[in-house]
Amino acid sequence: MRPHQSGPKAALSRIGRANPLVLIDEIEKAATRTDYGRLWDVLLSFLESETSCRYPDPALQTTLDLSRVSYVATANRLDPLPGPIRDRFRVVTFPKPTSKDLDALLPAVLTDLAKERGLDQNWLAPLDGIEREAVAKHWPGGSVRRLRRIVEAVLRERDVRALRN
Repeated sequence: MRPHQSGPKAALSRIGRANPLVLIDEIEKAATRTDYGRLWDVLLSFLESETSCRYPDPALQTTLDLSRVSYVATANRLDPLPGPIRDRFRVVTFPKPTSKDLDALLPAVLTDLAKERGLDQNWLAPLDGIEREAVAKHWPGGSVRRLRRIVEAVLRERDVRALRN
């Protein structure tokens, strides 16, 4: 039985290299209660070169050199993040997609939906003019998740029409 390992140590073991990239998705949604330790507090020691080079792993009861581990975090908003966390990341902001970005986003959304359906993307026809117009009418921009749900609804309607014919 393998002893419990810290996340960075598990990444090092899994890839067999000392320079993994750890992605923390939607870091602003991390729990803020202190009962069991907060992600933000633990993360600070990983992000500082002085402490990451000699991180005391409590599970393995040894000291690890995690200085070559790179961290990338995504966030929808920065305001919930404490200052020390924001200070240790390079912040790169991306504008929300607008309706002008619809034609650039649709192929990727359709490809993802085809994969989820177990189809080769070539078997899922692009949206026709009426379908695209319906999507554009209901998606003014913003959330790509919402765009995806709208496209899913259009494809369900397409499937229903195909069954009727």
